[in-house]
Amino acid sequence: VEPTPLTEQTVLIPKTFSAVYNEYNKIQLAQGCDLTDYAGLEVTRYTFEVKNYPDYSGNVVAEVLVYKNCVIGGDIHTARIDGFMHGIKKNTQL
Repeated sequence: VEPTPLTEQTVLIPKTFSAVYNEYNKIQLAQGCDLTDYAGLEVTRYTFEVKNYPDYSGNVVAEVLVYKNCVIGGDIHTARIDGFMHGIKKNTQL
């Protein structure tokens, strides 16, 4: 990834997860994280440009969720409707 994030944003982990957030948390659970531990808290989301994603020529970003200087989750994804999303570890796909 590029060392400087594209964005740094404060986000609120919802107290009650929607169906979409539950699906997203499945990715986190597969990589050993659980966002329910942070429900109702503000965290920082850093978005980085991925420069060397294998076998894909489109734009790919890595998003990392941080709470009190600890990584609590994240994903790698494309913005395309037919794109992909998976955990920071590639085998944690939605």
